[in-house]
Amino acid sequence: MFLTDAWKSDTPFNPESRLLRRFLLGNATFSTLTGTLCLVDAAPLTQAFGIPDPTLLPGLGVQLLLFATAIVWIATRPDISTRLAWIIIALDIGWVVGSIALLPFVSGMLTATGITALVLVAIGVATFACGQIAGIRRLTAQTA
Repeated sequence: MFLTDAWKSDTPFNPESRLLRRFLLGNATFSTLTGTLCLVDAAPLTQAFGIPDPTLLPGLGVQLLLFATAIVWIATRPDISTRLAWIIIALDIGWVVGSIALLPFVSGMLTATGITALVLVAIGVATFACGQIAGIRRLTAQTA
């Protein structure tokens, strides 16, 4: 299945998987854009966010691009593995919880821009996790 087939509504897969596929692909797009930004603009972002380690953002960028690749692979299978989708959701929730847990420790070193970026990314990731959960529920309700 092609990437565009996973998004369209007239492809030959279970139509109940459409919501899950679209949230997974949205997550992959968000991760790709964020990862690319971390790689391409690492130095200015490191300075703007007040990050003390200049290797943090490029390393994060590579990991996000690998994560996005895995998500695209999962979303474009003819039958989505709900087990793999739950792993993606668990990783997203881990990101959100980790971001919240880090906030008190990094608030003294990050700039206001850095704190804002941390919070906004966590909100975006939480949104994808919630949408993916709704997609799995729709898919499993149809098969139950």
